[in-house]
Amino acid sequence: MTVTAWPEWQTANPSGTFSDWLKGSVADDWHKVTHHAFTDAWGKGAVSDRNLKNYLIQDHRFIDRFVALLAGAVSRAPALSDRIPACQFLALLTGPENTYFERSLDTLSVSTQERTEQPDWPVTAAFKELMRVAMESNEYANMLAVLAVAEGTYLGWASRVSDMIDTRPDDFWYAEWLDLHTGPYFESVVAFLNHQLDQIGPQLSDDARTMCQSYFRKATTLEVQFFDAAWGPQL
Repeated sequence: MTVTAWPEWQTANPSGTFSDWLKGSVADDWHKVTHHAFTDAWGKGAVSDRNLKNYLIQDHRFIDRFVALLAGAVSRAPALSDRIPACQFLALLTGPENTYFERSLDTLSVSTQERTEQPDWPVTAAFKELMRVAMESNEYANMLAVLAVAEGTYLGWASRVSDMIDTRPDDFWYAEWLDLHTGPYFESVVAFLNHQLDQIGPQLSDDARTMCQSYFRKATTLEVQFFDAAWGPQL
């Protein structure tokens, strides 16, 4: 896929934003994530038992690294007004989202041994590593790129699925996961991350902008691979 460089793209799209450009540069993969067969099955409450449990085990593994990445972004944000929304989101991640996983896994009778001893999927390990490297780059744009993909793609698929279904799934692990990734508050989180990218992106050097885009692209590719793994044959 040929991607138009930012200056030329912005000239051709004067009302377009930096986050629009980033999403446009990964349009095919973004669509794959937000329209994945796994997400359709989730909305219908129809993920097979083993796939469901493994998805929850693996997705829960991201929280620790994601919290560290978001905290790193807080430390690099330009002003207090830019830190507050991220801090508020940290409280949701370490509270309702973390306990959602614990409650779901408990109810599904997933043992502590299984939760801890199941190896990371290769894509899980790769995504955790990407978050670590983004944080340790100490560059706000790189951190935002990964965060914006992780939350933006989930808003995309969860909103689409919620609009598609006639009734919410009965099981709370399906319904609450949709609730956590839809609605005005979560929309405001994604809008905040995109706005931060829009503010700093045009000011980056060409090299820094290319690096930011590479993080954005890699994160989107890994999101596709994660759903592919979640939907595929399970042990």
